[in-house]
Amino acid sequence: MAIEKWHPFTELMSLRQAMDRLFDDSFVRPSRILSTLDGAEAPALDVYQTPNEMVVKAALPGLKPEDVSIDITGETLTIKGESKAEQ
Repeated sequence: MAIEKWHPFTELMSLRQAMDRLFDDSFVRPSRILSTLDGAEAPALDVYQTPNEMVVKAALPGLKPEDVSIDITGETLTIKGESKAEQ
């Protein structure tokens, strides 16, 4: 049986990498929640309520107001818009 030199820092680094991987996989980032299966993302919203109304402001850079569809069904607000890249 051969004697091998022990390098504790090499093992410590692999343990640290394993822990980093564990934390990365365990915690859900907001972008993962907001992203849908087709790659679309939710816009940045500013939502607040006044005594008479609910106000929703959405940041939709690159979209014209006529290219945005807003729909309210029950308690669900849906904002749709599509940005097409120029080729």
